[in-house]
Amino acid sequence: MVAIKTEKAFYPYEARDKKIQGEVVLKILVSETGDVESAEVVSGDPILGTSAMEAVKKWKFKPFIKNGKAVKVSTTLPIDFAFRDKIMEKGVSADGSATSDSKTPQTSAASPALPDGAAVPEGVAKRVRVASNVSRGMLTRQVAPVYPDAARHARIEGTVVLQATISKDGRISDLKVISGPKEFRS
Repeated sequence: MVAIKTEKAFYPYEARDKKIQGEVVLKILVSETGDVESAEVVSGDPILGTSAMEAVKKWKFKPFIKNGKAVKVSTTLPIDFAFRDKIMEKGVSADGSATSDSKTPQTSAASPALPDGAAVPEGVAKRVRVASNVSRGMLTRQVAPVYPDAARHARIEGTVVLQATISKDGRISDLKVISGPKEFRS
């Protein structure tokens, strides 16, 4: 599907006050004319979800053609919310207040997911393990986390180690906390 008219979602004041950022996934139904008929939040913060739905309902798509005729189509659509000063380009945030951690331990290349000589059946996605130093070089956009106020007041410091599965389109499809202070895990 090709969006021909989009509108940015408004960052809700309540989300700003609570320092909420993240991804909202919407399920949308697009009419034969390319208008968004309906939208519902599949995942993400409800405060951000409402804003994402309001914006996406104003979007316009190129009609989806099947057998020479425009048809209704349903799809999922990710919408990202991040504070501008937390978005990093080449490891440094826009205001210089946050940097990516280049001192994180680097792992060696992982072993293949299948035994030697085994073939992946046709139609099944291949899962590839990538060393952290390689994946870091492939990173195109990074959003620094917001330091929780409760942790700041309690003077809690630490590192959170995450394990992520990145889909073909470059988005995180699965994220697990491996270790780190509980105050930083939300």
